[in-house]
Amino acid sequence: MPASAKKLTVQEMSSTAPKKPEALRFAFGDRRYRFGTLDNLFANTGVPLRKSMSSCASAIAVDLVHHLFKTYMNSFAVIVSSESLNPNWYCGKERSMMLPNILFRLGGCSLLLTNKTSMKHKALMKLMLSVRFHGGSSDEAYESCTRIEDSEGYCGFFLTKTLPKAAAKAVAMNLRVLVPKILPVRELFRYAVVSFVHSRNNHKGKSPTLNMKSGIQHFCVHPGGRAVIDGMGRSLGLNEYDLEPTRMALHRFGNTSAAGIWYVLSYMEARKRLKKGDRVLMISLGAGFKCNNCVWEVTKDAMDDVNVWEDCITRYPLKSTANTKFLEKYSWIHESDPTLSKKFEKIKNRFES
Repeated sequence: MPASAKKLTVQEMSSTAPKKPEALRFAFGDRRYRFGTLDNLFANTGVPLRKSMSSCASAIAVDLVHHLFKTYMNSFAVIVSSESLNPNWYCGKERSMMLPNILFRLGGCSLLLTNKTSMKHKALMKLMLSVRFHGGSSDEAYESCTRIEDSEGYCGFFLTKTLPKAAAKAVAMNLRVLVPKILPVRELFRYAVVSFVHSRNNHKGKSPTLNMKSGIQHFCVHPGGRAVIDGMGRSLGLNEYDLEPTRMALHRFGNTSAAGIWYVLSYMEARKRLKKGDRVLMISLGAGFKCNNCVWEVTKDAMDDVNVWEDCITRYPLKSTANTKFLEKYSWIHESDPTLSKKFEKIKNRFES
């Protein structure tokens, strides 16, 4: 980024802002930097730092920068996504509130965006459009994922059984706006005709679906968990090849919240999947309930930087992501052994005394 740049808009987003951000490193980009580098940049330029939250934060920040660029011409924007577990570690006993402890991991990434036409030849990707949906007006959707206190006063995230329903509605409402803008007219016409015939036959047989691959070549699905990935795959008609980057990112790095979709994109880059002219659909989900999507167009063929996957890309893809070694080692914890309960009781009494 040239020092003579007129404007710089910075977005920082995380589900929980880290107390010591210098401990994080950026995972996306040509090189890795420490947060201290950007701290100095902010201090020297006097640029305001804007914060956003939840797993959708990256897509929200991209959309915000997109709108800011309409006012700030010939500008640069730095987007920083991070995830820290320390403030939200759950210490209670409610099983429904233990998921963040198991699934979420520390991670982060940084992006550099610009609307300077002179930098067009250096850009890796071009933003085509972004669509955001927030279903917070529905109590059921809003309460499907909230941070509460349990009966013992411990704070944690509580996930209800209505979460899949809220997520499905958010995705459907988002795609209702997105699909007509990204799919070719012939596919929309085919779907309309098939849907009409299906309705005339009293909805007998398999329901018609859109062929998302007619307008999109790659899919960055939010790596929120196996159930989320499977559900999105069925809804969009994706095969295992399409879902491979998301599954491998979840296996290697876990759920890194807002930064997760960039780890998925990074896998595609490391595996040399991205070609000039390809379109990439990023789908992010978050509490609220929110669904935010971005469509990018690849502008260069030479997107093959292994970046954060440098030390492990040769081991992927895996045939199975099941953690069988862990289950074999610790499966005894589910066995009913009366001696175990006595041991735990002795340990408990020792601490109480």
